[in-house]
Amino acid sequence: MAISWRGIWLVCTLGLLLSCSTQPALAPLAPQTQALERLYQDGRIAFKAGRYEDAAAHFARVVAADPEHLKARLNWAAALSYTGKMAEAIVQCQNVLIRDPTNAEAYYQWGAVLARMGRHQEAVEKFDQALALKPMGELLQDDPALQYSLEAYLKDQRRRESPDSGITLSRPKP
Repeated sequence: MAISWRGIWLVCTLGLLLSCSTQPALAPLAPQTQALERLYQDGRIAFKAGRYEDAAAHFARVVAADPEHLKARLNWAAALSYTGKMAEAIVQCQNVLIRDPTNAEAYYQWGAVLARMGRHQEAVEKFDQALALKPMGELLQDDPALQYSLEAYLKDQRRRESPDSGITLSRPKP
């Protein structure tokens, strides 16, 4: 069987093309750059669209370039929790708290992860830590529906703990 040089060249070229990723190589990003901020915003867009794996990848890349980008870490934790990676999500919340022990959003996100895991008592403790640092109106100012949801959750959990707790939470005004 005769093998032509043209056939070998074609097979090698095809192999080279197939071995290249369909995604471009990811260049390292410098902290505090427009490219990094764009990547962060792309992650937020993916998250809002329900593309949690994609969002997590974006936020992970932002954090790799800038480990002090705490908002990216918190969004990464949220995305991880929606993909079922609860332990990794909690680690990101803890990483934020190592860098900023007074970060109310980190305690809130940690509580949200624990609530999704069904660990309600621990979740309430984290939510309480968040609320001790920042009032609910400030903590969830961008999402009144989420604020109402958290208030209802806390009210229900506290009622289960103590039916006579006397806690009254009001619905936020739109």
